[in-house]
Amino acid sequence: MMKKTYLLILSLLITVNIFSQIQYSQSNITNQSFIKNLSGPRVGFTIITDGELKDNLISEFGLTSSIISQFGYQFEKQIMGDENVAGLVEGIIFLGGLEYGLFLPSLSGMFGARFSSGYEFAVGPNLSLGGAGLVIGIGKTIQAGNLNIPVNLAWVPSTSRLTNNNYYEDGISYEENETVRVGNRFTLTIGFNFRTR
Repeated sequence: MMKKTYLLILSLLITVNIFSQIQYSQSNITNQSFIKNLSGPRVGFTIITDGELKDNLISEFGLTSSIISQFGYQFEKQIMGDENVAGLVEGIIFLGGLEYGLFLPSLSGMFGARFSSGYEFAVGPNLSLGGAGLVIGIGKTIQAGNLNIPVNLAWVPSTSRLTNNNYYEDGISYEENETVRVGNRFTLTIGFNFRTR
């Protein structure tokens, strides 16, 4: 678990550096004013279904619930767009389980599109203590005056893994292969930021 935590922290630092280098194009800022910079804080919760991840959290950290809080930040940059749709690159960093005194980081990089209606979808890689996986997200941005309120639902599908279990019986060593499911993760988040363009 510690190796995974260190790897996630390193990935986080690299992601922040990459997103600080991406710039909006001047033509898109001036001509496509419906495109919004929705980088900002996010808060929500994740539901973890039965599987290896949940079992590990129970056995190693004493987790007593399938629901954990999430606090984080979403970096978002426009990569192209017109008056109907814009391509997006997103980097999302979360810290989960703080209400249990746990440090459960996750990092997602997503690529997708936002429409002039405010609806969006994206897909990309996810890295967490459960390992690497795919994340699929949908969302809607609600406007309240100069405030943008993005509401998003993300799903990390369960994956299968082959594990080797070694055990001894009557002084003889046995090896057994077992296929385990990691478990699904469903995350609902809400955020906010002020409209600047």
